Amino acid sequence: MRINATKAKLRDGKAVIGVLLGYNAPWLVEMMAAVGFDFVVIDVEHEPFNDESVADLIRIADGAGLTPIVRMPCNERLVPFLDVGAQGVQVPQIEGPEHARRVVEMTRFYPLGRRTYYTQGRAARYGVGVDESEWTRRANEELLVIGMIEDLGAVEHLDKILSVQGIDAFHIGPLDLAQSMGYPPREELDRTIDEVVRQCRAAGKAVALGAVAPWGLRNVGAYAQKGVQIFNVASGWLLAHTLSQFLEEVRRQVPEEKRSWVTGPRMAHNPYMANRQ
Repeated sequence: MRINATKAKLRDGKAVIGVLLGYNAPWLVEMMAAVGFDFVVIDVEHEPFNDESVADLIRIADGAGLTPIVRMPCNERLVPFLDVGAQGVQVPQIEGPEHARRVVEMTRFYPLGRRTYYTQGRAARYGVGVDESEWTRRANEELLVIGMIEDLGAVEHLDKILSVQGIDAFHIGPLDLAQSMGYPPREELDRTIDEVVRQCRAAGKAVALGAVAPWGLRNVGAYAQKGVQIFNVASGWLLAHTLSQFLEEVRRQVPEEKRSWVTGPRMAHNPYMANRQ
């Protein structure tokens, strides 16, 4: 079983950087690894991936040296992705301590949970030469489980959620959280987020805060100072920003009398959330 390099870095207090992937694009996953990202989150929550595509992306990421994480509700569809080798799961909309316990129960083996036992898959080397008790122990140790805090109800029960053993990190979703709060003034939302980060760090949990937008990189340092360790960027934002930035740089080099355009690219920034998802 390969060591989960992302989880090891988090344990050492280091920051990790990844991409939230919205496309069935194996070449893009390989490119992420080539330039040095730590992990890829395959967004099964929002994108219409079929199961075979997710399994292939997990294999590609693992082979390229990226930590493959699957973002999706914790249900029976998740189990085969664990068996094929997903090293992390990111579960949306943690509702409360009971929901958190169900996540642990489905994703962890005894003694933490009741994950369905199966050693015929890729994660267990197809059962070849596997010490079953050692494999289940290592599977628990290497799996990175991330819960998403996206609702005010979860914030109100955060102390009980944090007491559940088996969840390694929490991802705060500012836009969904703001919606659950009735879109309060930005300062009120920021105070709530800061308190969630503080409580998570006090409980020894790693924290991610939304997704970093390429046009909001100035805030990364402040997040890191507050204790955020996990940074990721949405693949669509990354591609659109990189393409438009390159296009604008080329356009600036063309003499004005040769230009065939009137305005530059228009990136759709969210003025309320700035650089947050």
